[in-house]
Amino acid sequence: MKSRLKKMYVACVIGFMLVSCQLSGQDNAQAQRDRLFKAYMEVKQDITDENFAGSKEHVVQLEKEVQNFRLKGLQLDDMMRLKKVSQTMKTDAAGLKSAQDMKAMKVSFSAITQSLFTIMETMKCTDEAVYLQYCPMEKGYWLSYDKEIENPYAASMRECGQLVKGMATGDYPEPVACH
Repeated sequence: MKSRLKKMYVACVIGFMLVSCQLSGQDNAQAQRDRLFKAYMEVKQDITDENFAGSKEHVVQLEKEVQNFRLKGLQLDDMMRLKKVSQTMKTDAAGLKSAQDMKAMKVSFSAITQSLFTIMETMKCTDEAVYLQYCPMEKGYWLSYDKEIENPYAASMRECGQLVKGMATGDYPEPVACH
């Protein structure tokens, strides 16, 4: 009887540990995505402010988060498709980090935006609604929490642009793809 109770106790403890580890892994993966998106938004603000000199710290942080980004808990076909996108995003982040002027920074930022949004269509990267927007004059993409256009690329044309696509919390796949 004691042996049986011991086995049940051990099985319960192991089960609890597995569930705790899985939840912890989900929390860590979501924290990683939150850091990536926060770093992205800080660089976007630097571009909006035309703050090339002051952007270096944020650019370095974004590049670090992109390099550390992991595609976890995806189905095999999503993993294979997004692996290439993730690799492209890493290359673009390195280009952003090495940009010598605001124009080069904007080109790399637009490329990162497209990759990040493609990943977001499969993986939840923020709890907020996010909108992919485009400026035809600058040929640049950016992400925004608002549907209203606030173009980070052209200070003289803040309202220039168009809404390409939106992702609200309800648009993310269920269950959340990352574990």
